[in-house]
Amino acid sequence: MLKRVLAVVKGRIQGVGFRPRVYTIAVKFGLSGFVRNTPGGLNIELEGEGGNIDLFFEELRRKPPPVARIDNIDIKSIPVKNEEIFKIRESASGGVSEACIPPDLATCSACLRELFDPNDRRYRYPFINCTDCGPRFTIVRSLPYDRERTSMAEFPLCGECEREYYDPLDRRFEAQPNACPECGPVIRCIDPEGREYFGDPVTVASKLLKKGKIVAVKGLGGYHLSCNALDAGAVERLRGRKKRPDKAFAVMCSSIEQVEEHCRCTSEMKEALLSVSRPIVVCARKEVERITGKVSHDTKDLGVMLAYTPLHHLLLESVRVPLVMTSANMNDEPIATDEDEIKQILGSVADAALVHNRPIVRRCDDSVLTFVDRQPLFFRRSRGFVPDPIPLPFDGPPTLGCGAEQKVTACLTRGDKAYLTQHIGDLSSYEVYGFYAEAVKDMCSLFNIKPEIAAYDIHPGYHTTGFGKNAVVSERYAVQHHHAHIAACMAENELAGNVIGVALDGTGYGPDKTVWGGEFLIADLSEYRRVGHFKQYPMPGGDAAVREPLRMALSYAGSNSGMKADKLPAFITDRIGKRNAAAMLQAIEKGLNSPLTSSCGRLFDAAAAISGICTNPSYDGQAPQRFQNICDLKEESAYSFEITAPGDENLILDFSEMIASIIGDVETGRGASLISARFHNTIVEGVAAMCEKISADSGIRDVVLSGGVFQNSIILSRLRKLLNARGFNVYFHRKLPPNDACIAYGQAVVALARYNIRS
Repeated sequence: MLKRVLAVVKGRIQGVGFRPRVYTIAVKFGLSGFVRNTPGGLNIELEGEGGNIDLFFEELRRKPPPVARIDNIDIKSIPVKNEEIFKIRESASGGVSEACIPPDLATCSACLRELFDPNDRRYRYPFINCTDCGPRFTIVRSLPYDRERTSMAEFPLCGECEREYYDPLDRRFEAQPNACPECGPVIRCIDPEGREYFGDPVTVASKLLKKGKIVAVKGLGGYHLSCNALDAGAVERLRGRKKRPDKAFAVMCSSIEQVEEHCRCTSEMKEALLSVSRPIVVCARKEVERITGKVSHDTKDLGVMLAYTPLHHLLLESVRVPLVMTSANMNDEPIATDEDEIKQILGSVADAALVHNRPIVRRCDDSVLTFVDRQPLFFRRSRGFVPDPIPLPFDGPPTLGCGAEQKVTACLTRGDKAYLTQHIGDLSSYEVYGFYAEAVKDMCSLFNIKPEIAAYDIHPGYHTTGFGKNAVVSERYAVQHHHAHIAACMAENELAGNVIGVALDGTGYGPDKTVWGGEFLIADLSEYRRVGHFKQYPMPGGDAAVREPLRMALSYAGSNSGMKADKLPAFITDRIGKRNAAAMLQAIEKGLNSPLTSSCGRLFDAAAAISGICTNPSYDGQAPQRFQNICDLKEESAYSFEITAPGDENLILDFSEMIASIIGDVETGRGASLISARFHNTIVEGVAAMCEKISADSGIRDVVLSGGVFQNSIILSRLRKLLNARGFNVYFHRKLPPNDACIAYGQAVVALARYNIRS
């Protein structure tokens, strides 16, 4: 029986070859009608025998394009039109866009074969792509995703590329970045004065890299600074010029085989490295390998990624060594995206630059992740993943989650989906705040979202708090930092009822105006109750104590010795200076700029500083990073701790005895690796004991872990296993980072939960 249906497909269906696949299957089953992109999704009208229409949808669901994702297909019957052929129609614009633009996609194997085939017309063309690969998020200006709405609009197609572009059976049918040497973008290699080097740009750049020079390379979401990862001198020069003395650099390799020359990779790590997202994956370094240790001072790991653009493939094929690839910026500034921005780096940092004339519409740093117990753990979710949506546990008005102050992302919601911005960074400068505001505005425009609700941190001094309070919205919700952490992890794991939330991080503003960071909450998606925390200690100098771990070492040690300078361990006062130590203790006693903190991050700082591992960090989190790195993983012993319940107040997890024991271990000459192991074991056992006490009172057996401390694989893995062994259900982040990058999502979840309850 002849029938006609209208199907609306939603998901990742634009820019991934979905319409050609629909066309091919429709023709296969003798169906007529059409397919076209619309702001509300992909519309398919099919006419033919009912059985063939059923077979069409069965095959479409079973064999979508390689990088497509079908979230939903809504099908309804409509009147027969007696059409005879199937067509691909032009995209419809206007209305509210519900389409998902895919992230930038790594070069596919078919394009790679053409790239290195001397007989192919795109041989060694650095912008080769097709419907299965190439830039998406970083070149699209608006939806629907068509060439005239991308940065490729200024490159008219030549005759041969135009033929491919309009042929539904061609691999490059409506591949919006489609180009060739005749009609597409071009690359140049320039010196610090902007003069073009003579010869093939890739060959020139590779020769410079082999000589130990630093070259800026234009990628998908911005420039990288690149140098030979085997050349210690080149890496050291890059550190000096970029003013990044210690923080690890990422390394790009040409193949998975080259990665395995230097790293030990699990099957999950290999799969992630080879995925279309091509993130940086943090892997264990091999004992003997040639990449200089100067690439990552503070860890036994190495952040590696595979080439993900044709230009990267050409460069690595030519230079034949792994290359450092780090964001082209000075510390705490946004990544450079165009030739004007690169001028500030070219000469002062980079010796040359590989530039091209395809504009980058939006900046986007590389994503970073690792695997713990075979599960993904994100440090940064950005290129290759953004703007893929994260599901929400419920529907609601469009909401803006403003985020925190460090590791910042913003979140915009539409219906039951949340869209997080790319990694922004720390809002420590005017330039980064400008990037933040630009990214929020851009995502609102791209997805046609006008927020009705703004959610932000309760910290009165956060730039994001001010942004949320000034947003043009109908309603506003202030969300406590650690509740946002727990709500984000709950929503990610589809939890709704009460849980025991364990939020361990460096800083979060508490309603009692102290600095939280070692928190135990009973929480659901809308509300929370603080039921326990780490014992509080003063932060001498306030924020200065975050930058100078010795201040926290003095605070913890001083609290154990009655705040008397003459009773402090000599090795601590010697490191700080006797006069400085006395002044800090006096400020603590008088309550001068010494707020109380329960922060687990500050406890890590203190232990690392007391052990002598890190007393003068050059980047945020360096002390905990070094302390984790030297941990003796075979050591099972732990220090003592105490749980108290003063009056009707919260449970207190007190590590005073641990601090005293660490000081004793240092004074008796025990090694830092042993101290670190005992410290990690004690944190795990103390947190587990707190969960047991809270559970005994509440009956709750679901434990949710969030906060930057859970980037520590030792803490995360051992705590999960210990809690599981004691009968708890343990939940953690796998889609979002546990650090403050998840805060915006958590804020949006809490705001929507409160809105829905009130409504």
